[in-house]
Amino acid sequence: MNKKGQAGAIFAIALVVLFIALIWCLFIFRIVGYNEYAYEKEFGKLKMELKEPGIRYVGIGSFIRVNNQVRTYNIPVDAATKDIQSVNFDVNLNIQLKEEESFNFIKDYQTEESYFTYMNSKIQEKAKTVIYKYSAMDMIDKRLLISQDILAEISQIKELKYFEIRDVALANLEYSEAYDSIIEEKAKLDIQKEIILRQRENLELQRININSIDVDKYFKYMLIEKWDGKSSLIISDAILTGANK
Repeated sequence: MNKKGQAGAIFAIALVVLFIALIWCLFIFRIVGYNEYAYEKEFGKLKMELKEPGIRYVGIGSFIRVNNQVRTYNIPVDAATKDIQSVNFDVNLNIQLKEEESFNFIKDYQTEESYFTYMNSKIQEKAKTVIYKYSAMDMIDKRLLISQDILAEISQIKELKYFEIRDVALANLEYSEAYDSIIEEKAKLDIQKEIILRQRENLELQRININSIDVDKYFKYMLIEKWDGKSSLIISDAILTGANK
């Protein structure tokens, strides 16, 4: 082989080596985002060291990742109220994984999907227990209070220890058609009641205004308006004082 052929072969080998090195680098380094917790798993064993965000060496292992942002889970609930009305709603659960619990969470559940598949039934049962203490109308008038009660109940679920619960809210309330018509009629009655109360307030204000009028002065003023001259004053004085002139 001449020198030109040798140089070509060496160049080809160099390209192959460079290509293999690049592929190897792709496998031994990983990017850890700011929106996740990542742990290395090597030979089936999860390492406890939390990986900092950025480009990190992983070697022959792999990264197990989990979201560290606040997110909302919508949990559908089919419950009954204290007055035996069926109601469907969603429990909107705003949560964030605690950093100090992230390793235990990954070790115990691997993914949030599998975790909440298991947790849904527990949260649903807690929510049903709370709803049964309230009437169907309370679900509308006392929604914030009920949300706080549900938060207090589900906070007792030990499996939720991995997460910080930021907020709980009720959404998408749905009643039976029969009860929807009852709510509509009640709304109409509430409007009529408000109109009557406003009318009563206006009548009360009119009564107060009438009672505040100085009748003597008003009557005297009317006499003066009706008769001109000094005689009108004499007449009005005589009427008001009871004197015979």
